[in-house]
Amino acid sequence: MFFPDATYADIDQSLARASGYYDEFRTMPGSKRATFLNQISSLLEKKGGKIVKLANEETSLGKPRLEMELVRTVATLKIFAQLAENEKWQNESMENPKEDSAIGTTFSKINLPIGIVVVIGACNFPLAISVVGTDTASALAVGCPVIVKSHPAHAATCQLLADLVCFAMETTGIAPGAFQLLHGKNHEITKKLVLHPKTSCVAFTGSFKGGRELAKIASRRQIPIPFHAEMGSLNPVILSPKKILQETEQIAFDYVRAVNLYAGQMCTKPGILFFLSYLNFSSFFECVRRAVLQERILPMLNSEVHRSYEESIRIMEKETSLLATNEQVHTEHHYPAFCRIFKLEAKQFLKKPELRVEAFGPTSMLVLCKNEHELLESINSLEGSLTASLHCFSEEKNFRSKLIPILESKVGRLLWNGFPPGVISGPATHHGGPWPATTDSRYTSIGREAYKRFVRPLCKQGFPIHT
Repeated sequence: MFFPDATYADIDQSLARASGYYDEFRTMPGSKRATFLNQISSLLEKKGGKIVKLANEETSLGKPRLEMELVRTVATLKIFAQLAENEKWQNESMENPKEDSAIGTTFSKINLPIGIVVVIGACNFPLAISVVGTDTASALAVGCPVIVKSHPAHAATCQLLADLVCFAMETTGIAPGAFQLLHGKNHEITKKLVLHPKTSCVAFTGSFKGGRELAKIASRRQIPIPFHAEMGSLNPVILSPKKILQETEQIAFDYVRAVNLYAGQMCTKPGILFFLSYLNFSSFFECVRRAVLQERILPMLNSEVHRSYEESIRIMEKETSLLATNEQVHTEHHYPAFCRIFKLEAKQFLKKPELRVEAFGPTSMLVLCKNEHELLESINSLEGSLTASLHCFSEEKNFRSKLIPILESKVGRLLWNGFPPGVISGPATHHGGPWPATTDSRYTSIGREAYKRFVRPLCKQGFPIHT
């Protein structure tokens, strides 16, 4: 299917329509927005088979993966429907001073919707981080009109989902200004949306290169706006010597499985693993090799993602040694995601900043540190990530006490004896991290608290209570 690029006139018209509906949408009872979101979730469940079939044709992610993603998306919509219903997102607080107070007046604070939100979704999550994903659902829940820029890698899926949202608007009495979809392969369309004077906030999920460029544009506007981006992430894994010696095979296989999960096309894929190399870890290397050969070769999303992955591999081949690969295994896939694990010494890693960049695909590096000083120096050299994983025994207090403070300063989610792929939409979920993982580590793009990106506080002084 062909979807023509939106024109500048289309963009102006969409923003004008959203702006004209903003006051009505933000002030309507939360229960009405809840009904709207629940209707979308019901339609997704009803049309689930058709949605998954089309998304699989466009992305090759596979029916099982997409079916799980659909379930997650439906659950997310229900979470934010509940948030809209109870209106707890308003977070109203009140201070009523005593007569002898120096303040002598009443203060109240409440959250307001920030305005029109532009959503630029991910290529690797056509449902959960796309048209009806967390960005859209959380913004709609708090009364922000949403304009989604479709992803060209799955434009037909985007349109199908948008059609369902539009039907939900019709059946629940929500005007078209609340939600709109625009298509376009041209990057200028995205820039125009970010620059448009009626855009109040942007939510972006994508590459570091694209996110950094759009963040600059958002900050240089005549009136700067919040730009919430999730971008590149290495997601380091650190193994203690005791852990790796006692659980060699299990750790090796779990690590490779996490690297290859969904062809490594996950923002939380472990892209680097550190361990102390003063012991003989040849058995660990052999387990990694066997694990790689046992992993399925999966297709990548499209030719562009495959090309970018292979370019990253060529950089790594120049600076590291290939430890394990399944390239020798025959596959029928047009864009095969061959799993590759590289290794190098910490002193080499510290000299090569180009290796401290995410490679989007099923590849990772083993960094061999000859002592704790090299280990700490290597981890300190990393930029921000979404996650980090620390594998050690509880009795290794000295080992973890040196690492945890550093890791806490580098990531938004720290795992104990686990691997990071996968995240749930819970109240304690945080999917964010210091730059370049995200543009603002205080906020999450997954989970109930995602709505906080799309509200701003208003303080009222001297007003009668509840006015």
